[in-house]
Amino acid sequence: MKRDWMMSEGYGESCVCADDRPSNDELSALIAQVVMRGQDAPQRLFSAVAPLLSAFYEGHIQAGRAKREDLETLVQGAFLAVCQRHGSFDGGHPFRAWLIEIARSTLLDYLVSQSANRGGVASVVASPIRRKKALRAV
Repeated sequence: MKRDWMMSEGYGESCVCADDRPSNDELSALIAQVVMRGQDAPQRLFSAVAPLLSAFYEGHIQAGRAKREDLETLVQGAFLAVCQRHGSFDGGHPFRAWLIEIARSTLLDYLVSQSANRGGVASVVASPIRRKKALRAV
């Protein structure tokens, strides 16, 4: 849904209006349903988090860290990681903070693979300290 009055130049459809954004409690309930193997829970969770992930990655695309054509791959990769790591979610903490940490980790993996594809050295992951510094940078 595009709201022209809310869109600034350069922003894409992935921007999320606060009115359309699910609360942390709603997102926590969705991940709990995924854990309990709810019938359509993964699809509903994806529908809820895809715009949040898209907005996160859109910022990195605009900053030149990622390619626009890789947006869908990044969102899908992060959602897959969410499903794989659902057991690490602590309901005592905000869901969005957990989601963004996964998105940052997915972005770092993407950046390392892009560096390796360009013939660069992927030394960022060689050291946990370097990985931590790189995560803080994104």
